[in-house]
Amino acid sequence: MKYSILFILLFVFVLPLSSQKKYSIKSRKAISLYESAGESYRNRDNEKTLQLLEQAIKQNPKFIEAWLFKADVLHSLGKSDLEIEAYKRAIEIDAVYFPNVHFNLANSYLKVGKYEKAKKKYKDFLSFPKISSRNKKLAVRRLDNCNFAIEMMKNPVEFHPINLGDGVNSEFDEYWPSLTADEEILVFTRLSPIENLGKEIRVKRQEDFWVSFRNDSTWRPAQTLSTTINTSNNEGAQSITADGRYMYFTACDRKQGLGRCDIYYSIKEGEEWSKPINLGKPVNSAAWDAQPSISADGRILYFVSNRKTGKGKMDIYQSTLLEILSNGRQRWSQPINLPVNTRDNEMSPFIHASNEYLIFASDGMKGMGGFDLYKSTSDKGKMWTKPVNLGYPINTFGDELGLVINAKSDKAYFSSDRLEGKGKDIFIFDLPLEHQPPAVSWLKGKVFDAVSKKKLFASLQLIDLATKDTIAQINSDRINGNYLVCLPAGREYLFSAESEGYLFYSDHFSLFDEKEKSSPQELDIPLHKLNVGNEVVLRNVFFNLDSWKILPKSELELNRLVELLKNQSNLKIEIGGHTDNTGSEEHNLNLSKNRAKSVCDYLIMKGISKDRLTYKGYASYKPIDTNANEIGRSRNRRTEFKIVK
Repeated sequence: MKYSILFILLFVFVLPLSSQKKYSIKSRKAISLYESAGESYRNRDNEKTLQLLEQAIKQNPKFIEAWLFKADVLHSLGKSDLEIEAYKRAIEIDAVYFPNVHFNLANSYLKVGKYEKAKKKYKDFLSFPKISSRNKKLAVRRLDNCNFAIEMMKNPVEFHPINLGDGVNSEFDEYWPSLTADEEILVFTRLSPIENLGKEIRVKRQEDFWVSFRNDSTWRPAQTLSTTINTSNNEGAQSITADGRYMYFTACDRKQGLGRCDIYYSIKEGEEWSKPINLGKPVNSAAWDAQPSISADGRILYFVSNRKTGKGKMDIYQSTLLEILSNGRQRWSQPINLPVNTRDNEMSPFIHASNEYLIFASDGMKGMGGFDLYKSTSDKGKMWTKPVNLGYPINTFGDELGLVINAKSDKAYFSSDRLEGKGKDIFIFDLPLEHQPPAVSWLKGKVFDAVSKKKLFASLQLIDLATKDTIAQINSDRINGNYLVCLPAGREYLFSAESEGYLFYSDHFSLFDEKEKSSPQELDIPLHKLNVGNEVVLRNVFFNLDSWKILPKSELELNRLVELLKNQSNLKIEIGGHTDNTGSEEHNLNLSKNRAKSVCDYLIMKGISKDRLTYKGYASYKPIDTNANEIGRSRNRRTEFKIVK
């Protein structure tokens, strides 16, 4: 237990080692009890301290020093209501004896959300001519917070939290939820008791990871995540990638740690989690590094640190994955201090699957008191906007220290003990429209050998065709071939899958339509070996209507084919052009042939020998879908390549 500032001040000014300074009263009995209380407090015996102070006050109810001391002890114990009453009694006795009592009482009112009363006491405190500049600044700032909170309460946001139920929540504390993009897997931290039997029974509490799987709308009974990760020490503050295969978490006081707390990661293959690995420098340092939040595809990490290079006490940093070394270890960039940080504390970051929306907690901005939740948005994670308070009653006078949002952007999950539950529980609520991030859909399935059906380890890429930026780069599971990739709305994508010894797979997604923005899809990907007769549809080769001029956004796809041909120098291919059945046969045959020739010409321009290339127009003779509707016709209008040697 730390000695509080008020206690130190009291004992400097009103409890000297000798009796050179007079007390406000003359009762020797009361003073003796008061001084004995001071000894008990120094010995960290709060219960005896309060008993002695009660006796001193009973001897003389106007003993203002005893009331102030009592309030301070109650403050250290978190007994706000009793603390407030003690401060009020001290002020009733003498309102000018110790000016800081008005500041302390205002803080106590603010802590329990009594904003009007807090305002009055801050104003009373500021009316004194001789007060410390530090407390004066704090009082002005907190007075501003009171006004802000009062206005927030006049304009509440929609907030109707629902307990996730007995599958997730128990009689113990559950907190720090992490969610896969499809909302089928929930990982969280549970604080469970551990009984140690000895001469006496001692109950310790330990943080471990638990997981629950969703069955329709119900969460199944949670189970421990992994004995490989959970240890006899504490593990907590975890974050998982959108596919649930990578987890980053906080562990403290480990032998291999670089600082007080470090960030570790583990990888799931099949149903097994790997042994955790310390992320190492430069993410971890000699300082406190914790509370990671990983981007959907695992390429950008946000975390909290109190390293000396920070702007405030606790700051949020961002680091980018540079490479995965041959031994499986990850190498990260030098962390960047985010512009949302203040001189105080920023904590519990959460980056949404869109990679453009950050939630975090701060006690250094205008808020309701304590830690409030804020949002900031960015342009591809570069320039962050001025943070916005999420409003009341999402934020209250208490500490709000964590919130995650689903990929669809309409639901939020958080942990709280301020609502009806069994201690600290995890809740879900509909996120107000004004706070919803850009919607993110997702695509998931399995990658496998087209012939043997063997599940494959493959590299999958999602690229924005307009900007040519890589939006996501992930791998399928080595054991079961599973993958999941997020598709942020409002863009057009090239999606590809590659595995050694196989032809690449190509697909195209356009998420501009409102329905497509929030429509998850399942897509199993069969990969074909580099054998004669196997072919690939180039779904990201584009032409204008009735034209064979290749559009610029086709270059990404065609360059992938160039790379394949350069790496496989013995391959010979045929480029095939296909149309739907609209228009005359002669027209379609000419169009498909010239489109195939355009692709051949591009490959030759990029250094591929013309002796390895042939082309042919097939018109509408080889449809792969119906020509009865536009969706089918659009699939039939395509360019393919086929291995001929």
